[in-house]
Amino acid sequence: MTRIALALAVCLGGGLPALGCANRSAAPPERVPHVEPRWQDAFDDTPQLLVVVRPKALRQDKVYGPLLRRAIDLARARSQLVSATPLEAIEDAEEVVIGVHRGGRERDDSDQDFVMVVLGVRADIDPGTLVDAGGRALWTPGPSGPVRELVRERDERGLPVAASLFELPGRAWVIGSGEARARAREAFAHPFKRPGMDLDLQALAIVRIDGPSLVARVRALQTTGSHAALGRRLRTLTLRLPPGANGDVELALAYADEDAAAFAEATTRAAVSAIARKKPDRLAWLGATSVDRVGEQVTLTIPLPGTLVDGLLRAGSAGEGLTIPEVDPRTP
Repeated sequence: MTRIALALAVCLGGGLPALGCANRSAAPPERVPHVEPRWQDAFDDTPQLLVVVRPKALRQDKVYGPLLRRAIDLARARSQLVSATPLEAIEDAEEVVIGVHRGGRERDDSDQDFVMVVLGVRADIDPGTLVDAGGRALWTPGPSGPVRELVRERDERGLPVAASLFELPGRAWVIGSGEARARAREAFAHPFKRPGMDLDLQALAIVRIDGPSLVARVRALQTTGSHAALGRRLRTLTLRLPPGANGDVELALAYADEDAAAFAEATTRAAVSAIARKKPDRLAWLGATSVDRVGEQVTLTIPLPGTLVDGLLRAGSAGEGLTIPEVDPRTP
C-alpha cells in the first residue's frame, strides 16, 4: 500500500512522466483548422476595373445570348491571357471574374495587374495540355506549392507575359500577371479566407469601374469637360446586365455625397430630355432612359433596342459596328 500511495503521489505531483501517469486536467492541443485556398484570396482589394460574366446563364438568355460569343472573341483578341484560355472553358463556366489595376501607362499591358478567375471549369479540360496554333504548349509546369501552378513567361511572338495559372479545388482556375501573380502565389500558400465579393447573383454580367480612375482617363468627366458634373466626386460606375426579358441595362453612379449625386442627376436628366426632344441619329434610343436617385447613387435604366444589339454583334468588324458620339448634357 505504501508503494502504491507513493507512486500515486508522484504522478499527481507531475513527476516521472515515463511511468505513464496522465494529467487529466491538461487540455488537448488545439488543432489548427485547415483553410482551403479560395479564389478571392487573389484580390487584395476591389480592382479599378472589375468584370463579372456568367456565361451559362448568359448563353441561355434569349436577348443577350448571341452576345456571349462575340464578347469572348473580342476579349481574346485584346488579351494574351484570355486567348490562352480555351474557349470551351469560358463558354461553359458558371462565372468569369476579371480584375485589372492599371498603372500610369494606360495602353501598356505590361503595366497592368491582371487577375482572371474561371469558376466551374469543365473537368475534362487540362490546362497543361493546351497548345497554341503552332503546337507549342501555352502553359508549362511552374513552382511546386500547395496548388498546381502553370506558368506562361512569353507569348507566341516572344513578348514577355509573366503569368501563372493556378488550379484550385472545385474546378476553379485563377490566372494572374503583374503583382497579382506573386500575390496569388503567396495567398494560396497561406490562405486567409478572404470574404467573398458582394456581387449581384441575378445579373448576367457586371462591370464596375473605380470613379477616380475613370475620371483621370476621360477628359469629358474632368473639371473643364462637358460631363464634369458626372465626374465630380464619383466613387464608382457600375453597369449591370439583368436577364433580358425587358432588354434593359442598368447604370449606377455612386458619389461621395448627396450634393454631388444631385448635380449628376440634374445633368443626366437634362441630357436625356435633350435627346428625347432632338432625337439625334444613333442616340434617339437613349431618350427613353429613366433616371432615379436614392441618396448618393444615381441609377439609369437604359432600354436596349434590337438594332443596338445587332450593332454590338458587329462591333469590331471592319467598317461596321456601332459608333456612339459624345453627348453634351448642356445641349439645349
